[in-house]
Amino acid sequence: MTDSIELMNNGSEDKAKEGSIEQITKKRLVIVTGDKGGVGKSTFARGLVQTYLDKGQRFIGFDADSSNSQLLRFYGRHCHIEPLDIFKTGNIDQFFDEMKTKANPKVGGDGEIIQPESLFLLELPPQSRRILRKFVEEMTFLETAEKHYNIRVTMVVVISRVIDSINQLIDLHSFCGNQVDYIVVKNLFFGEPDEFTRYKNSPEVEKIKEQLKAQKGPFFDIKMPELIERSYDYLDENSMTFRQGMEQTDLPSVKGRVTSWLRTFKEEIEQVKESLGLNNVELS
Repeated sequence: MTDSIELMNNGSEDKAKEGSIEQITKKRLVIVTGDKGGVGKSTFARGLVQTYLDKGQRFIGFDADSSNSQLLRFYGRHCHIEPLDIFKTGNIDQFFDEMKTKANPKVGGDGEIIQPESLFLLELPPQSRRILRKFVEEMTFLETAEKHYNIRVTMVVVISRVIDSINQLIDLHSFCGNQVDYIVVKNLFFGEPDEFTRYKNSPEVEKIKEQLKAQKGPFFDIKMPELIERSYDYLDENSMTFRQGMEQTDLPSVKGRVTSWLRTFKEEIEQVKESLGLNNVELS
């Protein structure tokens, strides 16, 4: 009984606690990478954006793949996607500053309270790992983001079956360590899950997994389903979102394939949804 009275009398304290909880809630930056072109990172990023939209999850996207701006082309009219040229000196610094401003906005001049953003998505272009490494090391980006601005980074690494994909993951870990969540995505366009033997049998990857496990660092591997060429090309030719592909009625085969693909995609990311900023969302 005493506990109930104390809770009722401390309503203002409860509100203060709620405010504190809101302030310390982790914000999330999801970086989709895969330094080798054509590995499927844009397809994964598009699937993730569609999931955010379907679940009403607020986010801001940044498309840094200026040579193949699929996020902007497919989703720029449907949600907040900004272009980002990370190869231009200073732009990635500005991106960090802008993200901080959006995550921790100041009260407007008229007293208007601006809603803070808590989820950001960045799709990197091919051949950008050197710039990312320089940014992480010179600015202590990962430590600064989490320690001072409460932004945790997730690295989504989309891989094919070739050894280059494995080497890129190993190199990424060499400068990110346990400061990020890792999600390795096997793109099944390149083969069945058991055919990713170079990844499965890599002693370096196994060592990374063991190190992160000892450090309690999140490391997951999931699969991205294959979308057959006919359906993929139809979406591409018409710059359709996955949702539009499901809703169009011209080609029932495309409608069925895209519906199945997106359902399977969401089932796969269910196990890593917290690392993708979907903490309290039911996907399946």
